[in-house]
Amino acid sequence: MRITLRRTSSRALAVSMTAVLSMGALAACSSDDDSDSGNGDTRTVTDARGEVEIPAEPERVAAFDNRIFQVLEDWDIDLVSAPVDLIPDTITKYHDDTEIRNTGNHNEPNLEELVASEPDLIITGYRYASYYDEMKDLLPDVPVIDLSFGENFENEDAENELPLEERLKDITSLIGEVFGKEDDANALESDFDEAKERAAAAYNADETVMGVVVSGGNINYAAPVTGRSVGPVFEMLGLTPALDQDGSGNHQGDDISIEQIAASNPDWILVLDRDAGVNSEEDAQPAAEIIADSPALTSVPAVENDNIVYFPSDFYTTEDIEAYTEVLNNIADAFEDHDAE
Repeated sequence: MRITLRRTSSRALAVSMTAVLSMGALAACSSDDDSDSGNGDTRTVTDARGEVEIPAEPERVAAFDNRIFQVLEDWDIDLVSAPVDLIPDTITKYHDDTEIRNTGNHNEPNLEELVASEPDLIITGYRYASYYDEMKDLLPDVPVIDLSFGENFENEDAENELPLEERLKDITSLIGEVFGKEDDANALESDFDEAKERAAAAYNADETVMGVVVSGGNINYAAPVTGRSVGPVFEMLGLTPALDQDGSGNHQGDDISIEQIAASNPDWILVLDRDAGVNSEEDAQPAAEIIADSPALTSVPAVENDNIVYFPSDFYTTEDIEAYTEVLNNIADAFEDHDAE
């Protein structure tokens, strides 16, 4: 119940902030019952910043939040501009579409490509969140939706205002509303909840868990809750940390000695292979090999019993609700198989 209330408030707050300002205008327009959908050609949705008037049926969509590309492909949504370099090869639709204006990596985006694409709707957030104002300046007549619900992504040391699962659901709900896919969005959220409940039910709280990020060939620490990608799973499932020390949301994890990991003696290890998500070289060493080749980890229970759950190889560049649903189901499989032995 607490989670539901907090999630609702993340978008309801933005609505309440604008409601007072708009009451007079709504009263003046009370003769027609079209206040939620503008003049019939537009409608109003609520993003992380407040109300946004968007096309009733967007036709030229530019999208920049990597947490929605898998969903958009599933829904067969065409894009006119996107950071194709950030989209994993597993999402083939936007790599195959040579008409998409590619703005490239978020570190040095080419927003001229966005302008040239002539969008009627822009959806931004996450790695591209800091370019919101620039996009507004470049295309002042085009509505921009910001998916940064309760986030402090630009400051890796800051705590997010909302748990990850609430942010994922807010994003999914809004995207479903934008594209008229509310039922599909609800189904995605239900799948996520079922996977979470299944994994939590299969977990033995007496067993400790370590989260790590393999980056640059190094095994780094992913702190419970705050650690990049892996950390939120501790909160979702109520996992018992093998090592519970402060950490950041750094995309490479936090520097820690392999001896500290071994000394924590985890029963389980959750692994994000960042190298797999950012390296295209065929000779990049997989995280599984790096962990197996570490002498310090040989006698750790998680390694001895093969109680290691690896996130999907493209997870670092997806991190969406579907990716987390897959991870939670994989964790549930591992916990259930372990209990059955």
